[in-house]
Amino acid sequence: MALRKKIVLSLIVLLMGITGWAHGPAISNESAANNDGQIVRLWNQIATDAIVVTGANAPASSGVLMAIVQLGVYDAVVAIAGGYEPYAASITAPAGASVDAAVAQSAHDVLVGLLPSQAFALGAQLATSLATIPNGVAKADGIWVGQQAAAAILANRTGDGRFANAPYTFLPSGPGAYQPTPPAFSTTPLVPWVAQVRPFTMTNPSQFRPGPPPSLNSRRWANGYNLTKAYGDANGTLRNADQSEIAIFWTENTVRQWNRNIRSQAGREALDDIQTARLLAVTNTAMADAWIGCWDAKYHYSFWRPVTAIRQGDTDGRLDTIGDPNWTPLVTTPNHPEYPGAHACVSTAASHALRRFFRRDQTTFPMDSVVGGITYVHTFTRYTDAGAEARTARIFGGMHYTFSNEAGAGLGRQVVRWMFANGCFRRTHPHDEWNRRATSNTHVGCTSNANDDDDQHD
Repeated sequence: MALRKKIVLSLIVLLMGITGWAHGPAISNESAANNDGQIVRLWNQIATDAIVVTGANAPASSGVLMAIVQLGVYDAVVAIAGGYEPYAASITAPAGASVDAAVAQSAHDVLVGLLPSQAFALGAQLATSLATIPNGVAKADGIWVGQQAAAAILANRTGDGRFANAPYTFLPSGPGAYQPTPPAFSTTPLVPWVAQVRPFTMTNPSQFRPGPPPSLNSRRWANGYNLTKAYGDANGTLRNADQSEIAIFWTENTVRQWNRNIRSQAGREALDDIQTARLLAVTNTAMADAWIGCWDAKYHYSFWRPVTAIRQGDTDGRLDTIGDPNWTPLVTTPNHPEYPGAHACVSTAASHALRRFFRRDQTTFPMDSVVGGITYVHTFTRYTDAGAEARTARIFGGMHYTFSNEAGAGLGRQVVRWMFANGCFRRTHPHDEWNRRATSNTHVGCTSNANDDDDQHD
């Protein structure tokens, strides 16, 4: 009986090694030795620096570009490490391919495809990364995998509406209508084309569009108006020093701030290559779809900003919204329509994506912000508290109303729920992994009949 058990166990081990049922494709010795997520974090930082320095016009458009990069990296790592469904392409990686080479090559190729003017600098960074990997078959195979993953995501996003000509026509000026905001009074609102970009996981940009902002004759409007007027005034006395600091903390570029802090959390959690790649794909995709859905609603409703509404408060027909023509927000108002709040959409999506990825909300999450050369640190005990603070910051900064934050938060939560409910980035089960590798079927992207046991908790 003991001998029979040994034979059965040996057969199981042998089958697991042949089919990859337990862990997917084999990882090279080089990859296994460095399987600490460092290469994924490095190229996320390179991508953030390239995209945000370029500006890509605004954080909203930068967020779309970051998602494309991280999806390419994710598919490259999944091809080698296995364990999860790919996003854009099912790639059969040669056994032993280098994860480090695949990550560097994929990120580089996607970035050059998105930002061709930076090809020289990115090429130098790629050469530096690849120089740390011993020459040989594993390195060459990893480079090939990275090239395939990059080509697949770039092809997937061809014609997605990025940077399309989307002129904005201002509504007739008057109560409730978005108008150019000080100090620049720009007549070209930021990146209206983001509202028309093909989403990454949603069915369309308007899928989670919230209902309209409250009518100007409603108590809800008056309450939101007066709260922002009192707490968001640059010269007001009601807001305390801590609240002012919260307003400033959340003014760093959103894409840079969230990615840097997500990278840091991945390091603290000691995530390996595949989990780091998956985390950055999950969070950046959630943020990108939140940007798209938010911009759809903003440019659909074209609601006025507090700096406009409060200076023209006597025009809304209410006696309890007293105007102040000299009112100035603590933080300069971005030049795009107000409703819903962008940070409410995106930071809620980021924080809820973190919660769903780690399958817990309770945590220690130190988050920093670099503004004006000063580094601030806030430590949260729940991931979702970071999103909540970002929403509150927009009241203290004088940029949004409470009802806009509520609408944005609802949109961000819906984006994350939809993404996980539809199987995006889901774990493969043994039968799925075997079929994908044996038949090269395209079990790719998000599927409506998902059953991911790890991520069905909200």
